[in-house]
Amino acid sequence: MKNNDLIQVAYTPEELEACNTGVTAVETFANKHVPNLSGEDRQNLGSINETNKLFVNKTKTLMEQNPSMVPVFINQEEYHRDLTARQEIEELLLKLDTIKRNLSDTKILLDNDNYHDALAFYRSVRYLANEHQSGAIAVYEELKQYFPTKKKEKDSAV
Repeated sequence: MKNNDLIQVAYTPEELEACNTGVTAVETFANKHVPNLSGEDRQNLGSINETNKLFVNKTKTLMEQNPSMVPVFINQEEYHRDLTARQEIEELLLKLDTIKRNLSDTKILLDNDNYHDALAFYRSVRYLANEHQSGAIAVYEELKQYFPTKKKEKDSAV
């Protein structure tokens, strides 16, 4: 076994189709009520931190326990809908973050395997080109462009 083969992955067409169908379903869901925030909007609105999430959750509980104290201009139903939707989206984002991390880690290992195999091929072709193997020089010339040599700068003493 090769010492640089960090991962072995092969997906069936059915697996890829099922995955793409699921991703399309997630995209459709996410785009259903998507706002179009500008970069400035995102910066100005931001998101609440953990302490403020605790505040929002505590406020929900206290509003439920003390309905007479809730100002008439606060629509409690809308408040609860927004809170529930935010919590649902947060859970989805956590799952998606994990999925993204897992796919990214897999890609990193695959990239590493591919790069090391490509280097091994390059070294082999370079050797064969130095031995004047038929066809190897053309392949070597094509690949060596990815490894530019650094020219030594001449000291210009004045």
